[in-house]
Amino acid sequence: MNKRLLVSLLCVAMSATLVVGCSNKAGSNDSAKSEKKSDVESVTDTESKSDVESEITIESATAEQVQKYINDSDENTLLIDARPEEAYSGWALDGAANGGHLKNSLLFSARWLDCEYSESASREVYLERALADQNITEDKEVIVYDYTGKQASNVAKYLQEQGIKNVSIFKANELIDAGTDLELYTNYDRFIPTEIVKSVSDVKTGKEKALSDEAKAVVGEDLSNVVLVDVGWGNAKQSSYFSAGHVPGAVHINTDSYERPRVYVPEKRADYAKEWRLISLEEFRDNVCTQYGITKDSTVILTGTSTAPQGRLGFMLRSLGVKVYVMSGSLTAWNYNGYELDTDVSTLATPESVTSFGSDTIENPDEILWMDDIKAILNGDVEGQVVDNRNEDEWEGKNSGYSYHDLAGRIDGSIWCLQGSEEKGEFFENVDHTPRTQAETKAYLESNGLDTTKTMAFFCGDSWGAAKIAYWSQSVDLNNVKEWGNGWIPWSNEGNEFMDHNGNKVHYDKYQDAVVNKDGKDVSDGTNILDDAAEED
Repeated sequence: MNKRLLVSLLCVAMSATLVVGCSNKAGSNDSAKSEKKSDVESVTDTESKSDVESEITIESATAEQVQKYINDSDENTLLIDARPEEAYSGWALDGAANGGHLKNSLLFSARWLDCEYSESASREVYLERALADQNITEDKEVIVYDYTGKQASNVAKYLQEQGIKNVSIFKANELIDAGTDLELYTNYDRFIPTEIVKSVSDVKTGKEKALSDEAKAVVGEDLSNVVLVDVGWGNAKQSSYFSAGHVPGAVHINTDSYERPRVYVPEKRADYAKEWRLISLEEFRDNVCTQYGITKDSTVILTGTSTAPQGRLGFMLRSLGVKVYVMSGSLTAWNYNGYELDTDVSTLATPESVTSFGSDTIENPDEILWMDDIKAILNGDVEGQVVDNRNEDEWEGKNSGYSYHDLAGRIDGSIWCLQGSEEKGEFFENVDHTPRTQAETKAYLESNGLDTTKTMAFFCGDSWGAAKIAYWSQSVDLNNVKEWGNGWIPWSNEGNEFMDHNGNKVHYDKYQDAVVNKDGKDVSDGTNILDDAAEED
């Protein structure tokens, strides 16, 4: 089999349902392009729902018991929040007066048990990880709470089915409304609940005349400056915009509009010369934002089937000072709440362009790190860590991981922190595509040798996955996690030094179109650079 095709197919198979340290970009043939850049995180439920009709009897905890734990937690008792992650992090939902979670409480959302799910890793992988990483074990006394009384019992029954017998439930509406014993994340509003997006969508499409009070509190009463976006690779027909459906009224933005496929190293073979680099912030501001009616005063809500592009575009907009939200839970939470998606090809929402963004200033230039920033960290001029979230074979230099890139290796001085795997799922998000808790995320970062008090600049091929990791981590106040906007492909293509699969320091020489050592000797071996002979094997 043609080796280039084989590499492409392997990369497609590894990333079709899960973005694991890679960019989700197109391959070198039409089949690979269709698979790798479809952005479709399937919303077809392939697993049966948990048996929440169990006859297991669950006792109710008292307010005194819960208050005692809040005031003086002990290692033998656990307080667990069964509400959606949005409520836990800081949003006031279901009529609650306040958002956030009771002090010292963990998160195990009832939504995880029966939300739509069809990725390669099983649902149980995520659920068991949440139990293990939060130390929810059989010997603990567990109190599960919610606000409405509808979610805690489902979680409690699931815990009992897992052998955790000492479980009680508590309706915490009075404590949550009082607000004196709550904690929340400062950055909880990096995400926005589907309930608010639904109200915006309904008014934009004429289904309702007025916004809900909750939506008004976030976006104001005038929707003229609110831009509702579905973001993903490909135009509306190529992407999941119609095939999987989109939030009604959302205009589609093709990721290629702000990371255009271009040839940056024309000396390379044509099959490997194209890259998907982010365009400059100035070009993005003047050409892309204005095309979609986005100005410095806009509020942008990002939606879509795939989460990585939301983080990627989110940081671009934040760099310009635009107020931006990502809809929580991809489309999973939207579907869970029973909201309809628009799949009608005759209802394509088109943007209303503007003549000017309204400002020439890059308000937040440090939202994204760039090539010079990474070199400064690696050279020791700036304190920080450069973090590689690609797959293990890519980290070890066994393959590039991308059908459109032929250089394999790792950056010397970088630290490996895997984003996820097909077997174990995504490490930075829950089963419903919401961020994991701060404690869980911090523990995972530290388990990979990272110092969370210092800058952690994540990258992958061209940093789709890195953007997601950074956005999700920052939403739980781990603000030192950053996206490197370039990544492995630009780094290696530009001739920067890297470690190949033999542990040797090498670099790419564009004039020889070869990998060479420090003496300029060609050491290409078919792995550190995919050669013509290897292509024909």
